Amino acid sequence: MFSLFLLFLLVGFVIHLLVRHFFNKKNFVDEPDGVKKQHDMAVPISGGLSFGLSYSLFIFACLLLLYFDFDSFFNVQIPSESFGSNFPFFSFIILILLSLVLLSICLIDDLVSLPVWVRLFTQISCSVLFIQLGDVSLINLGALLGEGEIILNEFIAFIFTIFCIVGVINAFNWIDGIDGFFSSQVLIALIGMIILIGEISVIFLVFLSAILPYILMNLGLFGKKFKVFIGDHGAMMIGFLFAGSFVLLSQEPEIRPVDTLWCIGLVLLNAFRVMWKRLVKGISIFSSDREHIHHYFLDLGYSSRETLIIVSFFSLIIFAIGITFSILEIAESISFFTAIGIFLFWNLFSKSIYKKLKTRKESLQSSK
Repeated sequence: MFSLFLLFLLVGFVIHLLVRHFFNKKNFVDEPDGVKKQHDMAVPISGGLSFGLSYSLFIFACLLLLYFDFDSFFNVQIPSESFGSNFPFFSFIILILLSLVLLSICLIDDLVSLPVWVRLFTQISCSVLFIQLGDVSLINLGALLGEGEIILNEFIAFIFTIFCIVGVINAFNWIDGIDGFFSSQVLIALIGMIILIGEISVIFLVFLSAILPYILMNLGLFGKKFKVFIGDHGAMMIGFLFAGSFVLLSQEPEIRPVDTLWCIGLVLLNAFRVMWKRLVKGISIFSSDREHIHHYFLDLGYSSRETLIIVSFFSLIIFAIGITFSILEIAESISFFTAIGIFLFWNLFSKSIYKKLKTRKESLQSSK
């Protein structure tokens, strides 16, 4: 299995390099503007398409190795157990196919700027099709209030699931603001899923082999010449994959629904606060602003790398709290209300904390 991972990883790098070259040649790049986009050069937005091509190709290859005998040719076999126990094959394939649809529409949006309603309509449509074709929805929310499980009727569960999937899609897109922030949250979510499931299936290895080339290139570890961005299309595809996977996982009897929230704790925290601020201002939740958590630290004068370290540290703390609750099997209601408490604290006090830090930093600079 490890040799297959290395092969996929190598192919993944080749795909990322080829797609990056094509995007750069066609000038499909993200230009700096000195305000929101503070990178110092035009960067190809090829990471999302490269990931989508790699991931779908690797999954298809694994399915071929699973269902057909290539042992005499490649000496490689993938037993069905490698996908994990009770793996929902059909629902997962539907999820991947729909994620490619979302990737395609959002890629067009990245290149020619489609109206916002087209992007939202695509997200909702993919969510509806996943629920209907995959035959899954958030019916059981667990014992969030401490007295028995909360079971939704089919219609409410249908609407609630759409809201959650679309919310997670956009939440992942909103954290794609500085190099490494999106990647760090993807890795944390992936680790969280592994811990919840209790095994490393081939799905995780395939995902890692497809996303790792992007992470290394995005962080500039191969130099600025090979730097790439994920693009909205890539962030939304990955957000959709995680959202769908969490919906599937949360309805498994051995996994508590509330535990899946902690895997993307900071992603949701940032999204909830951004939406709340925009609603209070009376503007569209899809408007651009500088209310994201990474903007706070950038505005305080921290570099992108320093900001990445700070927000990643916060994210790991939130993740550790939730996973500890899960491992120790602390009551779901305590876990849920702890999450609500963290959100309320951040929403009520983050602005005042930011102002105090800014004032203190300005006073220190003036005293020098």
